[in-house]
Amino acid sequence: MITEIEPVITTQKSHPFATAVHKLAFTENGYEENEFFIHGTANVYTGDSANDLKIVYQSVPYCNRILIRRPSDYSKISGNIVIEILNSTADFDIDRIWIVSGKELMRNGAVYIGITSKPNVLKSLTDFDGDRYNKLSWEIPYARKNIYERTDNKVFNDCPENCEMGLFWDMLTDIALLLRTDTTLFSCGKRRKLILTGWSQSVSYMATYVKYFVLHKQSEKIFDGYLAAGGVHSFETPLNQAEYGKDIDPAFLKLSYMPVPYIAVQTETENAKFGGHEVQQEDSDEKTFLYRLYELSGPTHDTKYSLLDYYCDDADLLKIHMLPEYVSKDPYPNDYPYQFAFAAVMRFLLDWVRDGILPPHASRIPVDAELNNKTDEFGNACGGVRSPFIDVPVCTYYNYSNLPAEYGSEKFNYLFGHIVPFSFEQLHKLYGTLENYSRLVEKSADTQTFLLPDDKEAAVKEAVGNARRWGLN
Repeated sequence: MITEIEPVITTQKSHPFATAVHKLAFTENGYEENEFFIHGTANVYTGDSANDLKIVYQSVPYCNRILIRRPSDYSKISGNIVIEILNSTADFDIDRIWIVSGKELMRNGAVYIGITSKPNVLKSLTDFDGDRYNKLSWEIPYARKNIYERTDNKVFNDCPENCEMGLFWDMLTDIALLLRTDTTLFSCGKRRKLILTGWSQSVSYMATYVKYFVLHKQSEKIFDGYLAAGGVHSFETPLNQAEYGKDIDPAFLKLSYMPVPYIAVQTETENAKFGGHEVQQEDSDEKTFLYRLYELSGPTHDTKYSLLDYYCDDADLLKIHMLPEYVSKDPYPNDYPYQFAFAAVMRFLLDWVRDGILPPHASRIPVDAELNNKTDEFGNACGGVRSPFIDVPVCTYYNYSNLPAEYGSEKFNYLFGHIVPFSFEQLHKLYGTLENYSRLVEKSADTQTFLLPDDKEAAVKEAVGNARRWGLN
């Protein structure tokens, strides 16, 4: 239950951690960013199934934070509200869905809400600005006994012992229900539609939330649609912190019932590995199962755009010594610009949720018996969601990178791939001149389902720039 919504004022000396205001030109797009603390109480749950859900401890007080990015002019709000479960894997809040689709959300007039999802990030927030964030609290008023053996997996062992990640479920439900009608955070004269989104570990959060809380409470509509991206399905987010380490079957996370639009997007990192193969399903337009799965050929979980370019010299991350790095023996990180595909997917989802417009289908990436992606003559993945970058290539996109020797037995990084540019001789043989290559890219761009007209010019410019970079003239 939410008891108080507290605005956290932005000043010249204090602003929200990892602010996006200057990254995507908020002023030019008529957007603003605000931060609020949500005070309330939440239950801690356990259970082997949604029908067996039990309260372990009731009404634990908490203070959490949300970020709101919205049109400055309320009349321009479309009514679409996109809530992102902020990713916590790196021990700070990552707004990856915003990073890859924020431009489209602003074009839509959507309201974006980022909600902190795990208490392991509280240290980074207080390290960044202790005065601003010292009220945040996920502490529990009781002693917890871990019931499963701890693993050495960092993701399962990153929460402070005096906190409880399981408070998140009620936090999310309560903020979603508030956003349906309440005008405390913003006014909106249009019909509100709520979409829940998440990236990577946050997709595991979504799976647990949907299984235990949404489908169990069909009488209470919580969300109108879902976008699950970059999902790593080989582990489950437990209902409470004591249950980390429990063995799970990835098939448990496989949906069988979804009466509102649900889109899953996987890169070459996760399309078949990390439990992706076990949860794959066919697209469906049945009333009881509204589902699409898009597998993107070319990009990996992290890319140059999403991890290096977006955070380049980020002052907030520099202050707390958490600036992301590309660690590899390979000189060129995977630079596939998957933000163009994510913009299209976001538009498809919003149109599906609001107006019932069915989104397109896309072929899957074929795999061999070892679940390795099948590749074409250039070494790039076959099938999947295509673009000029993969159909008129100037490099080979690899879904892994080679780690330096100091990483010991860990030889490969499957979360951040690399590229190998074509030689000048190969480029010249394939395309002749930069002018001809540009014509081919333009032609390809005109045929792409997952490249919005709004983004065509930028995509063509980037593709041609890549060819020039590798020597085509």
